[in-house]
Amino acid sequence: MTRSLKWVLIAASGLMAAYGVAYAWLGPPVKADHYVVIEGDTLELVAARCLQNILGLGCRPELLRLYGVDAFESAQTCRDAADKIWPCGAVATARLKQLVDTTDFSCHVDPEFVDRHAREFSFCTTNGRDVGALLVTEGLAFAYGRGDQYLPLEAEAKAARRGAWAGHFVRPQYFRQGATE
Repeated sequence: MTRSLKWVLIAASGLMAAYGVAYAWLGPPVKADHYVVIEGDTLELVAARCLQNILGLGCRPELLRLYGVDAFESAQTCRDAADKIWPCGAVATARLKQLVDTTDFSCHVDPEFVDRHAREFSFCTTNGRDVGALLVTEGLAFAYGRGDQYLPLEAEAKAARRGAWAGHFVRPQYFRQGATE
């Protein structure tokens, strides 16, 4: 066996191994965009189309953050009107999962705006309705950052005592900093 043939075989083996690792990590391409809920305001998007599709590989997942809202953390608890603990964070996460599972759920991703956790801000809809607005209206999320458009919805949820507004809670931003009820 000649030295050049040996190098070609080594290079081919290396490429096959690299492809195998990439396939194990990325998987096959998906037929449609696929969303996975991480937290009440965070999703993972596996896009149907990307450059890797040319090689028969799936797309790298993107982390998305709902624009303008801050939902309870999954492990966070709140107190209801009777002062009983309820899993407000798990409820917020479950509600987002329910919304994502609708057939027409979609997100418009703004790659220009990325938060400190490398999540791209996105505006998501289901059945023609703003997902962030739904969560804020239901008392499972709050207007946050540039989400001024959600302030009236938050005030409405507070006045109607919906969701967490029926009892006591720590806002998610303070919960992440270590605050408790």
